[in-house]
Amino acid sequence: MKKIGFLLTLLALQVPLLMAQQPLDLKTALRYAVDHHSSIQKANLDIRKGQQLVRESLSTGLPQINASGTILNNPAIPTSFVPAEFFGGQPGDFAQVQFGTNWNATTGISLEQLVFSKSWLLGLKATRELTEFYDLMLSKSKEEVVYEVAKLYYQIQLSRTQRGILEANLGQIEGLLTVTQKQFENGFAKKIDMDRLKVQQSNLQIQLNNLDLQIKQAEQALKFSMEMPLETEIVLTDTISEATFQEVDPTVIQPNWQQKPALSILKKQQELYLLDEKRWKSGYFPTLSFFANYNYQWQANNISDFGTGRNWTDFSQIGLRINVPIFDGFFKDSQVQSARLNNLQLAQDYRMASLGLQLRHEAAVTSLRTNQNTLRSARDTRQMSEEVYRVAQSRFREGIAPITELLDAESSMRQAQTNYITTLAQIKLAEIDLLNVNGQLIKMAE
Repeated sequence: MKKIGFLLTLLALQVPLLMAQQPLDLKTALRYAVDHHSSIQKANLDIRKGQQLVRESLSTGLPQINASGTILNNPAIPTSFVPAEFFGGQPGDFAQVQFGTNWNATTGISLEQLVFSKSWLLGLKATRELTEFYDLMLSKSKEEVVYEVAKLYYQIQLSRTQRGILEANLGQIEGLLTVTQKQFENGFAKKIDMDRLKVQQSNLQIQLNNLDLQIKQAEQALKFSMEMPLETEIVLTDTISEATFQEVDPTVIQPNWQQKPALSILKKQQELYLLDEKRWKSGYFPTLSFFANYNYQWQANNISDFGTGRNWTDFSQIGLRINVPIFDGFFKDSQVQSARLNNLQLAQDYRMASLGLQLRHEAAVTSLRTNQNTLRSARDTRQMSEEVYRVAQSRFREGIAPITELLDAESSMRQAQTNYITTLAQIKLAEIDLLNVNGQLIKMAE
């Protein structure tokens, strides 16, 4: 049994490790975030709370049935004054009479059913609209999470691609350093050439180490935005490279920001305030309800007589109750005006939000086109810098060019390669912005 327990424990420790080492593409990352993010979980709980609000609103229109019971002791029975002539006395005189018993008990059941209330009908409609509001809030939460995860994902991939460039250049410098070392030993190179290459090697290694730390921090930020355990080791598989790059025509993505959850939420809030205004106005209408009750009463002077079956009587009532509001100190009118003013404020919020989304759409299109134009120049510059470096490397090995020419060529090539990859990443991020502002990025998580 101890061996079995040890094996099970070992398996339990290895399974999360194996799962943590699974490749993570963008689509999988988005799905994971949607399934685990706390803001989305809370939005789902709000939907369930909205469903309970509907039940709560509906309950006031359903039959209300209550049972009650009381037992009362009268240590001093109230005294009433009645005309004495009822008991053979003189007219104008009063006799003191006590009515009642020392002990009284009552038990009964009552029923009340709302027959008509315009406020209740509008309140029920408002709570049902509220559940749709929570659905929109869920969509908004998903969009925000997906957008954040997608941007972080490609920012990390940009850093990883830059790391690859640094690593390749470091390898080239190390190769040149090896060649130069042999040339120096044979008297064909200067010590200063070796020193400069070592300085360049050291600089590239420091940049590489710092970039590794930045990538590690960015990966932690990505896992945090996905609400994945921070100790999980992730391997991002979607890359930013010339081989996988596909140019996007921004005109293919039609403007559709009017369907964004952020705007739909403002619209729904306007509808809710309009219903709220109508609900308060309906408070001026009368309400009608049906009621019925049945009671069983016991009266006696001694508590010991309780439950003996004596002195028990019953009575019941059935009726309709109408309530007509007349004056409430302008309370309902103030609520109507408040709902109306809230609606006017939301109209301004909607206008500004719509303009903001339109601006974001145009900015994303502009960024996409600008970076696409820049990419052509960056590609040519990269190719020329690589050719210049190749020639400088050949000239240096032949002893024709000084080490400064080679290092300048290497630095220019590295900068051109970085600019090219950065431009590819900017195009991808602009595409994400364009998809997000038009409500299409969330489809990647489906």
